[in-house]
This record gives sequence, C-alpha cells and structure tokens, in this order.
Amino acid sequence: MSKFYQELDKAGGFDYELYQLPTLSWRTFRGPPVDTSKPYLAFVGAAQTFGRFAMNPFPTELGRRLDLPVLNLGVGGSGPRHFMNRAYLDLMNGAEAVVLQVLSGRSASNSQFDNSKSGGHAGYRTSDGSALRSEELFRQLAASSSQKEIETITEETRADYTNVFVNLLQEISAPKILFWLSSRRSAYEDDYSDLPYSLFQAVPQLVNERMTKEIAAFSDEYVECISTAGLPQTLWPSERSIDGASSREGVLENNYYPSPAMHLEAADALEQVCRKYTGRYKPERSDLTKQRFVVIAGERTGTNLLIGLLKDYEDCQCGFELFNPVNINKDVIPWDNISVEEVPALLELRRTDPVSFWNALCERSEAEGYSATGFKLLYGHGLSQDRVLQALMSDENVMIIHLLRRNLLKRLVSEQQAQSSGKWAEGWSSPITKREPVALTEGEIINSIQQIEEHQAFFEKAFAHHRVLKIFYEDLANRPVRIAERTAHFLGLRARNSPARVKFRKTGAEKLKDALVDADALRARMRRWVSFFDR
Repeated sequence: MSKFYQELDKAGGFDYELYQLPTLSWRTFRGPPVDTSKPYLAFVGAAQTFGRFAMNPFPTELGRRLDLPVLNLGVGGSGPRHFMNRAYLDLMNGAEAVVLQVLSGRSASNSQFDNSKSGGHAGYRTSDGSALRSEELFRQLAASSSQKEIETITEETRADYTNVFVNLLQEISAPKILFWLSSRRSAYEDDYSDLPYSLFQAVPQLVNERMTKEIAAFSDEYVECISTAGLPQTLWPSERSIDGASSREGVLENNYYPSPAMHLEAADALEQVCRKYTGRYKPERSDLTKQRFVVIAGERTGTNLLIGLLKDYEDCQCGFELFNPVNINKDVIPWDNISVEEVPALLELRRTDPVSFWNALCERSEAEGYSATGFKLLYGHGLSQDRVLQALMSDENVMIIHLLRRNLLKRLVSEQQAQSSGKWAEGWSSPITKREPVALTEGEIINSIQQIEEHQAFFEKAFAHHRVLKIFYEDLANRPVRIAERTAHFLGLRARNSPARVKFRKTGAEKLKDALVDADALRARMRRWVSFFDR
C-alpha cells in the first residue's frame, strides 16, 4: 500500500520517503530511515499511522519533539495479525516504547473470511477460496443473509480481532501505548441499515468499547484522540476522484484519513505519555540521587525473578519480603550485608516501629552509596502492616513497581502448586521439579480472581499519585533481561556493561490442562473467564 499511496499522491507533492528495512525487505515503509541499533520509538498502525496526505504525520512530529528517531511501521489496510511476525516483533521489542494504533476490525477473520495470509482486509472466502475484501463479504451478506446471521459473522470477526490483538500485545516486551485515533468514540450502536457502510462506520471499523477495554488491559497506557479537525482536507486539482479522496468542483478532498491538524492533535495527546518511556521525562522530586521504591504484587507474579535481576545493578539495594509474617515469626531480615550483631536491635525496631525499621535500612543503603533502595511488599503483607502502608502512601517520592499477572487462573494454580510442594522459588541451576496437578472448585477460582482484582484496584488507587511502573508477569517471564533494563531505567540506575543474570527459574511451567484437574470441565462452566483457560 505504501507504493500505491506514493504513486497516487505524488501529484499533490507528497513524498513519503519510502525505504526498506533489512528484515522486512518485501515491504516499504515511510521514512526517513532509522538506525535501529540506537534508541528509537516504534509506531505500529495502518494508513493513519503511515500518515497519508500528511507531510508531517504524528510519529514524525513526536520524534521531533522528543528528539528521538521514530520507526513508522504504518501499513495501509493492516490488522493486528499482519504484525504477528518475528521480524516486526523484534523491531518493536528493540524500541524504547511502542505506540500501537487501534486497528480496523475489518482486518480480521471469521468463519466465512480468512485473512491469515495478508493480515489485512484482503483475504479469501473460506467456502471456495476465492479472493475478496472484507467489505465485499459484508456487501454480499447484506444481499443474501438475515440480520441475525450477519450479527453472528460480526461477532466472530470481533472475537478473532480481539484475540489476535491481545496475543500481539503479549509478544511485545517494550512499553506498549495503545492509541485510539478516530473521528468517533468507541461507545456506539451497531447499524445494519445500509451494509457494509453503516456497520463499518469510521476507523477503526467494527471496534467497540468492549473490545477496546479488553485490549487496553494488555497495554501499559491507553490514549485517545477523537477529532475531525481540518476535515475535509483540500488536496490538489483533479477532475477525477482517486482511491481515498473524492473530486469536488475540480479539487480532491480527503474526508477519510487524518488531516494535518488531526496529526498535530494526535502528537499532543501522545507526547506526555511517550516522554515517560524515553528517558527524557524528568519528574520533579526532592532527591535525584537517592531513591526509595517498593515492589508491590500478589503472590506468584515474578517478584523474585525481578529482584534477582535488579541485584545485578551495583547501585541498587532491594530486599525481599521484609514484613512477611513468616519472616517476622522466624526473626528473619531478608536484607544484604546485615551483621549478626545488628540483628537483635533491628528485629526489635521492626516489632515496635516498622516504619522506622524501613527508614533505618534505607539510610544504611544510602550511606553505603546505593542510589535506589527498595523491598517487596505483597498485597496481604501490606494490608496487614497498616503503619507501613500509610507511610508509603503518604510519601509520594517513593516509587512503585507494580507487578501484575494477566492470567489470574494460572497465578492461582501456581500458588497452589507452590503450597503443596513447599517450593516457592527455584534457582536457575537447581534441578527441574515436576509439580503435581492441583484440584480447584469453581468457587475457589472465582473467589481468588475477584480477591486479586480487588487488591489490584486497591493498591492502584492507594498509589495513584506516585510514580508507578506497571509490569506484567508474562512480559517479565518471556523477556526478563529486557524488562530488568526497563525497570532500571525507571529507577535511574546506572546502565550495565553486560546484561543482568537470571537467577530464578520459572516454576509451574506446565500447560494449564496438565496443571489443573478437570480443566476442560471447568472451562466449559466458567464462560466469563474462558480466556484464562485459552492463554
């Protein structure tokens, strides 16, 4: 599509500076070319991200504002499936951050349409293999099918789109910014009166509020830009319409693609969020050299893995569970470099004044030259230590690393396996232990999921005014070193000359059907949480 746009639009003076990337040599992208061995921002999307009819599309404008090269991976007509390719994923994961446009729902498959080859709105009819576009499929459905049948195909398309988009987001370990760029809001009613146009409406076609919320849950940030500023956009003299622009009184007009004014508004909407992930966002704080932080999480979310990686950064001191009741009862202080002689006084301080105990450990580390000092606070431990929690909440200089897990059913299964085996962590070099499947009732699963969701919401609200880095366990498990580097950047730690070392191995790695007794039967009954069984 890039070459197609360039051929049509050169008559209007548009030069999209097309070039090829070495690992994606079969396709051309909007320039200027980028040196991907150095820091850059990546933008994934369709023609709106590519910037048709725009001399200065929003990715380019953001690169200028942030003084950072941008990799524009906008491909006209693309859907999320198009980017499920290792070459694309490597480019995204190498970026400082990735802005992903909410793509059109036309570019998804259903029982009658297969777009697996293109990943866009061109595909094949499943019944006879004939080539067609999704618009044509819905046009034919309007002439031959009932509205109920069309509604079924629509929902199939939406389900496929959502599932593929979520899978795409789960493959990206760089910070992910989901971007809604449209002339309409995501909350709207379907209209089947004049298919396919009434159903598709504006970009992103077929995507509604429910889908957007589900997808946004797998991104780090969600940004909206809803605008029609500058439309219609006057282009160049022509008596004939072209693809994407209509001739009106001898002049072409753009009523479909974002106008230059909309691109500026898009850059305005994204700028602050992008700065958070590019090393150029410097929040005001009282002490730029000594930073305190807390790793907050539920059980089985990869906290040991992350802390083990952070310990490789020489200017970071991070303890484990300082306020775990088990540690307290056993007189354990999980902190480095504490002498035997110091332990009794610190234990007494933790018992009588836990806030002063934490401050004392921080002061020790800061005096020893550490620039960042933190510890791990599990949800239950925080809720049982009211004085500590209130002190952390009231000090907005404390940075928060919030570890979450997308699949809350696998989290519960892992927790149950750890309890039954008595092994909560395994070193990288320790023998691999096969864990036995666990039996859970539907009620136990629902109660656990709801409790974790409540705890997540509580702690997000409690630290809403702090600087927070949100990390998902799935990203950490897939690319631990990359996530550790991102966390170190957030904490302002000095970069390492060599990658941090993974010291803990993922446990409970079995597939859910092998780790949970009667998984198929539970899946059939628990339709609301079926995605937990499938991912």
